Amino acid sequence: MPIGSSAAKPPARTLLTLEEVAWLLRVSKTSVYRLVERRALPFFRVSSVLRFDLADVEAFLGAGRVEPVGDPNQPL
Repeated sequence: MPIGSSAAKPPARTLLTLEEVAWLLRVSKTSVYRLVERRALPFFRVSSVLRFDLADVEAFLGAGRVEPVGDPNQPL
């Protein structure tokens, strides 16, 4: 399909760099590389660089969420 055609376009993705993902997760770049190595965080390889879909990063964060247990009104 030629660029600029009037055919339906796929939804836009917000792609992040490795540095942006590290900042969002508040971890080191090395930690992000480890997540990639374990295939714990989906990514795209564009030539020799990694890109991450913002939706995938948000889903990764949501999957790691731990809910509180017990009565939140009870004193500690």
